[in-house]
Amino acid sequence: MRGSSTAWILAPLNVSGRLWRAVFQTVFHHCWRLSMAVWIHCFVGILVGIMLSAWLEILSLSERSALRMQSVSRSVRWQRTVVLVILTSVLFGCLSGAEQVARVLETPEVQPSEWGRACRLYYHLLLLSLLLVATALDFDCLVIPDQITVPGMVLGLLGAFVIGELQICHLWVDWSFAIPQLRGPLIPEWYDQHRHWHALSWSFAGLFMGGAVTWCARELSSRVLGQEAMGFGDVTLMAMIGSFLGWQAILIVFLLAPIAGLTVGVMIKFVSGKTYLPYGPWLSMATVFLLFRWGWLWRLTRVIFSDWVSVAILAGIGGLGFVSLLGLLLLYRKLPVYKITKPTVDSPMV
Repeated sequence: MRGSSTAWILAPLNVSGRLWRAVFQTVFHHCWRLSMAVWIHCFVGILVGIMLSAWLEILSLSERSALRMQSVSRSVRWQRTVVLVILTSVLFGCLSGAEQVARVLETPEVQPSEWGRACRLYYHLLLLSLLLVATALDFDCLVIPDQITVPGMVLGLLGAFVIGELQICHLWVDWSFAIPQLRGPLIPEWYDQHRHWHALSWSFAGLFMGGAVTWCARELSSRVLGQEAMGFGDVTLMAMIGSFLGWQAILIVFLLAPIAGLTVGVMIKFVSGKTYLPYGPWLSMATVFLLFRWGWLWRLTRVIFSDWVSVAILAGIGGLGFVSLLGLLLLYRKLPVYKITKPTVDSPMV
């Protein structure tokens, strides 16, 4: 009787112990997977960052020579190399963990194979590498050369066509057709029957949309500000981003970039007093944010992208917002900058 009562008392403890052991093993297993994926891609990022730094120096020397600008000092080149290598390593590790473990790109209608997911990760790491070089060069010379964007467009189109499952969303999906727990969104059958041609169409639509929207914004900003606020390199940069991410994502990037540019620009205004900043880095920043938050952004906007009227309304709102931000930019240029100077010995005391 005593043994049975003891067993009855210890039984919950045994179950609890097994439960906690299973939880610990599961957590440890996922943390080990995460750390391995992150550390491997961090190391790969270091190697890639070194190669990107060498390419950046070649492009910087060429562009500065063409623009008749003085070459940067050795200390600046060294600091730039260190920052680029560290940033590449960190972003490679974080993006690999986000896509492979956290599955931040997952959507109900796009379900690639495991091989497709792995290829999509490296597809995006390639885009990330191109964005890092373009951003560094835009800060350095205020230009984004075609040596970066044109090969990027080709690689974006070619990779999408060859693999056939690199897209983060389909060319067109009608989510207004979906009824919860009854039927899903309307997806054309030819997507699955002709995957490679669908992927190429998706990539080309993103390329065209990125270039067209940015070209219109460039013309509008030139008329409002009286000078070019966006260079042609920004147009080709957005076209390149669109070839990797599709037309829906490029519209979201276009909406997010001015917010990032204005927020950071005001801080730089007060710190350095600069009144002109390149726009390409903010496009790149918005793209990186989208890669880490695509699943959440798509759930918020997928119904809008199901209807051309809604897309047109969204584009109109984005255009009005862009004009408003240009107006704020005009005020931003007029903000006074006060520099604090140390009083000299001969200066009178007040």
